[in-house]
Amino acid sequence: MPAKICGVVLNGGGSTRMGRDKADLLLGEQRVLDRIASILSSLTPRIIINQNEQESRLSYPIVEDRFKNAGPLGGIHAVMKEREEEWFLVTASDTPFISAEVYHSLLSLERSDRDAIIPVFEGRIHPLSGLYNRRILPELTKYLERGDRKVAGFLDQINTYFLEEIQDIPECTLSSHFFNMNTPEEYKRAEELLENGGK
Repeated sequence: MPAKICGVVLNGGGSTRMGRDKADLLLGEQRVLDRIASILSSLTPRIIINQNEQESRLSYPIVEDRFKNAGPLGGIHAVMKEREEEWFLVTASDTPFISAEVYHSLLSLERSDRDAIIPVFEGRIHPLSGLYNRRILPELTKYLERGDRKVAGFLDQINTYFLEEIQDIPECTLSSHFFNMNTPEEYKRAEELLENGGK
């Protein structure tokens, strides 16, 4: 496992479909953002929150975007500009049931010739649950300077390893890990998952 890892929580979405800040919602007795950060902290003590509002209630450093309205790539870029770690574990504030096991699987696949390791689940790539090497920063900067914003387009330009099948992790764990909570209905579903023995 690489020695220098930074955990990144992207909290830059507008929460328009939810109608309120997703990261600030409670699941059990924990805010969603604190819940996510606590899972990442089992992998690395270096946790960064990417958002454009400073907030005193957070116990983790906040890094603001340098490229405004640049989406997830803008957040990854901002953190890489700020930090010195070699690898960056990325997640988002709408995934309350992330699994350390999944990230361990990604970390086990790091190689000197791989710029990013991205899981694929149920036929979809999940770049906001990926592992990125800091060496992509120059290319990412140029990509954003051109006004490009599409994550898939950027992944095509770097040496991306797509993990098509995650071995030895139960399907229910994977399903929970990749669960997105963007609407009031999905928030209710998350509460039900937690009550029924979810993560």
